[in-house]
Amino acid sequence: MKLDYYETGIKEATFSVEDGEVKVKDNVAGSQWQDLFGDVEEEYTSKVHFNVKEAFYKFFGNSPVTDDLEKGVKFSTPYGDVYEPTDNPHLWIQREKNPAVNLVVNDNQVVGFQVAARNVGTVVIQQGLEELTVLAEWQKHGMLVSNPLTAKPHFTAMVPMRDGVRLATEIFIPDDGKPTHSVVMERTPYGRQMYYQGYQRFIQRGFVVVLQDVRGRNDSEGDWLPMYYERDDGQDTIEWIAKQDWSNQKVGMIGGSYGGYVQWAAASSGTPYLKALVSMVTAGGPFNDTIYKGGAPMSGGLAWFFAMAERKFKPENMMRDDWDELMRVRPLSQVPTVGLGHEIPSFSEFRRHTTYDDFIQNMDWKTRADKITVPALIQSGWYDDNGVGTTEAIRATDQYPHGRRKIILGPWIHAGNSQYDLGPVHLGQNALRFDIDLLHVMWFEHFLNGVDNGIEEGSTVEYYTVNMDKWRQADHFPPNQQATSWYLDKDRLTPDKPKTDSTATFDYNPEHPTPHLIDISQNELEFPNDYAEVEKRDDVVSFTSNQLAKPLVITGWFKAVFYASSSAVNTDWVVRLTDVTPDGEAINIDDGVMNAIFHEDYRHPKLLTPGKVYQFEIETQKTSIMLDVGHQLRLDIASAANNLVFPNTNTEVGADGNHTVIAHQTIYGGPKYPSCVEFNTDND
Repeated sequence: MKLDYYETGIKEATFSVEDGEVKVKDNVAGSQWQDLFGDVEEEYTSKVHFNVKEAFYKFFGNSPVTDDLEKGVKFSTPYGDVYEPTDNPHLWIQREKNPAVNLVVNDNQVVGFQVAARNVGTVVIQQGLEELTVLAEWQKHGMLVSNPLTAKPHFTAMVPMRDGVRLATEIFIPDDGKPTHSVVMERTPYGRQMYYQGYQRFIQRGFVVVLQDVRGRNDSEGDWLPMYYERDDGQDTIEWIAKQDWSNQKVGMIGGSYGGYVQWAAASSGTPYLKALVSMVTAGGPFNDTIYKGGAPMSGGLAWFFAMAERKFKPENMMRDDWDELMRVRPLSQVPTVGLGHEIPSFSEFRRHTTYDDFIQNMDWKTRADKITVPALIQSGWYDDNGVGTTEAIRATDQYPHGRRKIILGPWIHAGNSQYDLGPVHLGQNALRFDIDLLHVMWFEHFLNGVDNGIEEGSTVEYYTVNMDKWRQADHFPPNQQATSWYLDKDRLTPDKPKTDSTATFDYNPEHPTPHLIDISQNELEFPNDYAEVEKRDDVVSFTSNQLAKPLVITGWFKAVFYASSSAVNTDWVVRLTDVTPDGEAINIDDGVMNAIFHEDYRHPKLLTPGKVYQFEIETQKTSIMLDVGHQLRLDIASAANNLVFPNTNTEVGADGNHTVIAHQTIYGGPKYPSCVEFNTDND
């Protein structure tokens, strides 16, 4: 049996499965068959995102699996793999694994595999059956590649910045005989070498690929200070590219997380040569998303800072079992010294800037949104811990004319588009987008190469609604621009304005802070979890709706507008919206944090007057979710989110002190203080 391996619509290799032996041959002229064993097996496991050899042994010619497929119901294999059927008779999805290695089935026989990741799709399929997979979409657009281009020998250029610092930049040029090409670039702090293999998919289609180590990282010169230099360095790199004889002066950028941030930073420079962005789970500004959350210093980012503590990326530094102890170290600038034995200069520098000053503003690209006009494909997920960054990107492009932006919002974590089960959240068969890389390539082909492929047509926004298992379309986000308010009334959350005043009180003790349920080492700060036990704590007050008599669909972000007082001069506020199920689970939907001293603005913190009532506003991440009949919407208010932000001491120094005091907190509701939650309904 022969099976072809495709990635991003490009045939990369062929597997041969005969008499229990598995061989592979690259789709390059002159390649020879190799046994899929040892280093070759390891290489292809990395490329394909799963162990192909093991998959062949598990599913090909396996009679029990065939019997299960014939029954057409969910089943488990002897190896612990769980599969269930879909409305597509040729696709069975894998539960409880990341990435999900989904089965392609024909006549109750496994004939291949289909995998989605954040930015690529992989298909391994028996020859002649490509139309059973997402490859049919590539073929429909005339973009299925059987004979990919090869590249000339790549080379390193040390690209000079305006201050003389040189950045290590790898150049890959297609060997197609053309004098100039459009350019796809990623700038990264993680080491450009890790992207060499993945970016072959653009070289093979005729793009020059440029991979660059950002300042102070890997082989680049200069000092590492996250975000600070990226606008100017991005602009200088793009304008250097435009002067090269292999460039047609049309540059596109792609990347996720920090690789998303650098795109928007470069776009905010106004450089005319940047023609397209593919922004995935982009990081946002330092005071609302990455270093601080609403002015509260983040502890959830410690694992990332530890991995970036040296010039070379060291992901092993993220895996620790002593984060609880480290988060109690004060002053905060000493956490790396205790944990790693040395200072992290960039971490220390941020600790010297605890308000929205000029240093912080320099890194906040949205303040230069008037210069951003680049066509942008924006991709993120409801459980993306950098979701605020995508919110900023959506708002920065709200004035774009139709066709110059596309927004894809799925039910995904930061790592993205790859799994159906997220803790207590079990997504439906449509949750993954196997065509995500098709959209990326079409975006670049249209805006860099002028291909009329229709990517700019149709609805601007495609978004998935959790619990409906449905992708929906809109021309803007949120689709319904009119907010609905539900009010805090005693312990209730109600659409009716309360007629009497009420209060809810709790004490917040920094020595026993309310938890945010994550594993810091996993570096996924908004992973779904059941907060029912947390809500039973004395330092959380909850406001719960009646059980729903009809489904409620919410699409957009929540904004908690509430009145509160504290006995402390400095404290934090944490709001969390949960979906309360009939079984008693309280699954987090969205949350938000703010340091209360920024109740007027981020530039001018003002200590609280104890006992004085203030109005606070906290905006959360985004979502699209259906709460079914019998479910309840709940708002939790607390003063800590331990693991996400460092606990506030309730003293003048905030989170950075050793001395703590207990804060007596009061939340007000009623006609005098109409505390509420605003959100956008989206019922059909």
